[in-house]
Amino acid sequence: MEHDIQRSIILKLIHNPSLSFNELWDKQGESNKFAYHVNKLEAVGLIVKIDDGKYRLTDEGRKLSAFIEGDTGGQAAFPTLTIFQLVWHDGKLLCQKRLKEPFYGTWGFVSGKQNFGWNIIECAKRDLKEETDLEADVYTIKGIEQVKTFDNGKLLFHHFLIAVETHDPKGTLKAKTHKAEHVWLTPGEYKAKPKFPETWPLDDLFYNKKFQIVEGERTLDNGKVISGKLVSKTEF
Repeated sequence: MEHDIQRSIILKLIHNPSLSFNELWDKQGESNKFAYHVNKLEAVGLIVKIDDGKYRLTDEGRKLSAFIEGDTGGQAAFPTLTIFQLVWHDGKLLCQKRLKEPFYGTWGFVSGKQNFGWNIIECAKRDLKEETDLEADVYTIKGIEQVKTFDNGKLLFHHFLIAVETHDPKGTLKAKTHKAEHVWLTPGEYKAKPKFPETWPLDDLFYNKKFQIVEGERTLDNGKVISGKLVSKTEF
């Protein structure tokens, strides 16, 4: 939304199923100017005038309301939801060296964002195929980690990481893309690489058969990860 008046209209309709023009306007400012912004919101499909002459949010408007703070009308911030994969073959893990920011050069695992409307395993299968040219049929969801990343005391990133696991994928590994390099490593070889600090203890991540919920924190210094700590871990 490009204007405070438009945000105020959406905010009022978040808290009221429908309102008339005068109820929306409430004699705040010039009516012609207010009408312009009402018409603008109608034109982009966020509000609609219904049979009784009142206005309500459209489906798109209701969807947008999920990203607005209900008290202030400001943009709401949400954690990033990511799926990462432990892919095993002959006792080795499929490991990935990042070739993009953030965290360029850091080693980890194949990962990707959870897409709207997609199931977890659907996303995992797609990401594995797109990034490595490998295919896997059976996955296990191992756990979830919430990790917050701070730089100079400021919260910079907030992730929810869903860990999934699969064994013996099919296909020929694509060794490198513009985003990452891919290598099979033993757990010991991976531990020796420059990687994210262990907010989720690696032996727990690799070998614990129980479902885990983990909370961790990372600290950056000028964009480089310098430390990490486990805050809490629960097993089920």
